[in-house]
Amino acid sequence: MRVDSCRGDALHSFVIGRHTCPAFLVSLTAALLLWPALALGADAPAFTSPPTVQGDAVVGATLTGVATWTGDPAPTAKYQWRRCPATGGSCDQIADATAATYVVTTADLGFRLGVRITLKNKVDTVNAQSVTTAVVVAAAPPGPTPTPTPTPAPSPTPTPTPKPDLTPDPTPASATSFTEPVAPIVDIKARATLLRPFPIVRIRGYYKRGGVRVTLLSVNAPRSAHVTARCVGSGCPVRLVRVASAPARLRAFERFLPAGTVLQVRVISAGRIGKYASFLIRAHSAPLRHDLCLMPGKSKPAPCPTR
Repeated sequence: MRVDSCRGDALHSFVIGRHTCPAFLVSLTAALLLWPALALGADAPAFTSPPTVQGDAVVGATLTGVATWTGDPAPTAKYQWRRCPATGGSCDQIADATAATYVVTTADLGFRLGVRITLKNKVDTVNAQSVTTAVVVAAAPPGPTPTPTPTPAPSPTPTPTPKPDLTPDPTPASATSFTEPVAPIVDIKARATLLRPFPIVRIRGYYKRGGVRVTLLSVNAPRSAHVTARCVGSGCPVRLVRVASAPARLRAFERFLPAGTVLQVRVISAGRIGKYASFLIRAHSAPLRHDLCLMPGKSKPAPCPTR
């Protein structure tokens, strides 16, 4: 009786003499190729939040490419900064701009900037690119140096006057339902240029899968203050909101915002120290908040003066 070794399930086929079942060889080859990945539980890299660019599109400012990802083994990340036309179109790579940060130069004036992040491990390679920044502008020139006022000669018989109370009024901290707010510490000597009452930026909401649902984003400040709110990231409902006077409620951003979205709020008034607050939306945790000050004549936020 002749035994046909290639009939039936290929996994149960076998070799007799010089006759080899093709199905058996195909199955064996596929199993050998897949075995290392299955045995080690390797996963291809994947972005859990898309790349975004943090920082101001101003010459001299430092931009940072931010993203989160998964993969097993942990993938390596490569960055490539790109220069894009202001009106849209294809972007060009910036030579030697392959770090996570990039300092804006005069060559970027009139362009938008973005970053492409490439993830690679032994399973696969993936890449994604960020939404571009606003059009790059030049840094504001420094303000004029004030002429010092001469010190008057003391009176021969000065009359003592009571010293003014130099204890600053308590400034309420910016409120948020996610984390404890941080109130800026302001130098007493700077009270003459401080925007008063000092602006309060509040954010409130609740967690949702992949981001947060913002229910309140408001600014409480003097009527003379101008409010600008910028959104960076692929999940932005709008890019820019301007309010001519405070107080203001920024309803355009009171909705679901995915992880990786960045909100930047600026409150300024001529000749006064203003307020800067940024919020990085994260999944399963409160937004990461940064509070800084905006000095008169300066566009880049800076730490508030300490006592």
